[in-house]
Amino acid sequence: MKTSSFRLIILSLLVPALLSSCSPSSTPSAEPVPSKQVQSGEKSASLEQGQYLSMTYTEYVNGKNTDKGMVMRVMTYDLSSKKMTKLADVPYTSQYPLSVVSLPDHKIYYSADVDDKGDQLFSFDLNSKKTEQLSDNLFAINRIVPTTPEGPLVLAAVKKGERTLKTIFYNKSTHTMQFLHDENQDMNTWSVSYNSSKSATYISQFSENGRDKQRDIATKKQSTMLPPDYKVTEINNVTKQERSVITLKNEQILSLSSSNDQLLLVTARFINHGNPEYSLVDIATGKRTKLELPISSRSFIYMSPDGKGIYYLGSASQKNQEEGRGVYYYDFTSKIQTPIFIQKEGFINNFMLLNK
Repeated sequence: MKTSSFRLIILSLLVPALLSSCSPSSTPSAEPVPSKQVQSGEKSASLEQGQYLSMTYTEYVNGKNTDKGMVMRVMTYDLSSKKMTKLADVPYTSQYPLSVVSLPDHKIYYSADVDDKGDQLFSFDLNSKKTEQLSDNLFAINRIVPTTPEGPLVLAAVKKGERTLKTIFYNKSTHTMQFLHDENQDMNTWSVSYNSSKSATYISQFSENGRDKQRDIATKKQSTMLPPDYKVTEINNVTKQERSVITLKNEQILSLSSSNDQLLLVTARFINHGNPEYSLVDIATGKRTKLELPISSRSFIYMSPDGKGIYYLGSASQKNQEEGRGVYYYDFTSKIQTPIFIQKEGFINNFMLLNK
């Protein structure tokens, strides 16, 4: 773990999986790319229509041997063939293990430490097997979301010398970053979701000042902390025009995903306390409908492309979130939870539903 006081402040912003998944990372490189090589597992999948899951799975290099640190095992699960494929082992040097496979780009995008001064965006080409550093002005990265082959990557990340999580559009052709509302040092971008049917990105944000006020209130009252307000905004990927979708009063958005005309929200009424709640939001009207789900999951939940179920990271037990922790599919009609991948020696840090 990093030791500077500033970095500890930033770590408090990183997603909750960090607390469970942090382990001594491999030694950072003095080069602009990680010193350990990315180890390729399978040939890149052919480009075809359909959807797949991209998964980040951290595991010790030699079983439980901590001497050589950990790697991020990057895998995909094809929804049509139901085939799990390991694509590569990516060096785990970042503050939070984060990777995503873009099959249309034939690349793995991931975060990695550079010179022990913060995490940068990297790519690994599945065809050429080459690693490339894509940024040099970041400090921590929370989200990496691919859009289209021609479109940008959307990040939630912290710039060097700052502490708020910004919404960033990375242009893959020009290798440039557009920071939305760069002057705003109060709003934090927590969740990011791309909706291909809308050609739009949806983000959830909260005010850092609002969070500090709620913390002060809870401390004075010796009570459970309430969240600040969270808002969801639609961003046109081409024009960057923004539209407010919904604002939640004193309710935390733990996770956000979008599909067709709806948003799927995972929310909490208190900070680090109580069970998560699930709801659907109509993108056009902002109307919210509560969704009853017999699952235990606080983050990374996606509606299936046909709308008949959800893919989620969590447990088959509502009482114990660690019991049988893995990626599941829950069918709305049959009420059956089908395991896709259960963590064993390692830890599933995150996954994402994407289009081929």
